[in-house]
Amino acid sequence: MAQAETTAPLTRREQGVVALISTGHGITHYLHSIVLVVSPLIKEKFNLSYTELGLFFTIYTSGNFLAAVVGGPFADLTGRRQLLQVVSMAVLSLAIPLLGFVEEYATLLALGVFIAFSNQLWHPAAIPYLATRFNSHRGYVMSIHGMCSNMGDVLVPLIVPAMLTGNYMIAQLDPLSWRSVMIVNAIPGFLILPPLVLMAMREKVSKAGGEGLDLKSYFAGIAEQAKNRVVMGVGLIAGLRTTAQSGSRNFLPVYLVDQFDWTLTQAGFALLLLNLGGSVAAVPAGMASDKFGRRKVMLIAIAAATLFILMLPLLQDEFMIVMGICLVGFSIYATRPVLLSWMMDSVSSNFRGTATSLMFATQSVFSIPNMAITGIIADTFGIATIFYWFALMLLIANAVIFFLPKDD
Repeated sequence: MAQAETTAPLTRREQGVVALISTGHGITHYLHSIVLVVSPLIKEKFNLSYTELGLFFTIYTSGNFLAAVVGGPFADLTGRRQLLQVVSMAVLSLAIPLLGFVEEYATLLALGVFIAFSNQLWHPAAIPYLATRFNSHRGYVMSIHGMCSNMGDVLVPLIVPAMLTGNYMIAQLDPLSWRSVMIVNAIPGFLILPPLVLMAMREKVSKAGGEGLDLKSYFAGIAEQAKNRVVMGVGLIAGLRTTAQSGSRNFLPVYLVDQFDWTLTQAGFALLLLNLGGSVAAVPAGMASDKFGRRKVMLIAIAAATLFILMLPLLQDEFMIVMGICLVGFSIYATRPVLLSWMMDSVSSNFRGTATSLMFATQSVFSIPNMAITGIIADTFGIATIFYWFALMLLIANAVIFFLPKDD
């Protein structure tokens, strides 16, 4: 949806609200990403094959699906979006320290589902709230929200491996225990809880939060949204895209450690670059979609991501690998705020929580088998071949985009 008209800039108070919620989003991603960054250690500690590691990620991702199914309807029916943000942050901040006490693989799986659930619960609460309250700046606000999540993802591979190994690049210090690292890294979540609680208490059920719906109106609206070609198409694109994004993010550290003998710190740095590329691209992509239209930006970004992922397994030089990772992150992560804005454009404000859940539930439905499939592909054909699988998913996503209605 292109918007040529000039809109009033956000006030300082409005920027503060965007900053608070976006920072909270960054912290949820920071806490959630800890599990992904230490995946090589999980593989080593529990002596897992690639297939078994893929199964772990499959079970882990099921927590995302459960939250997507529950969170959106709850947010739309009650209108209590700020309350859901508080619950998400509180549960996630409590779950991460418990990770340091896990000794059994089954316990790790159960806690992983819990962590993924609480992280995902943030999205159907915060995204519709921002999209409705800042309607005229939707692409920009979604990009700030998305950029902060990328920054959270960036910081984890920079900080957590350094804490575990004691290698801070510029200095070698005593490493911290696994348990201490988990406890220390939960602190940001507890620090941001008070302002989130105050916002929830002050605003309660607001216009931005939504007034809530009765069940009859809700299900009638859901039936209507199911007929919306763009809503269904964007949900499908989100699912296809996330197979490449989450697959690359989850398996990249293992690929670099096993294929090139990189250290955990080096692999963590590669994840940092993947997410940093997305952080750089998110805001320009969101603003461009406000001006030129969601569909046009998506076509270009997904095409570029497909090309860059196809190139990645061909690279052998360390510098070229680093550059390739940056380009993959730059292109594929740039699409997240654009997709979210596109979905918010296509539904009424009362159903934006459910529409957000549709996107993330679809992503989970694709990710759950994709993690297992990726592990099997890596065991059967070699881990480098997984990138061709990801590229195929992006090609299909671009085909879906092409057949959706053009921007107004």
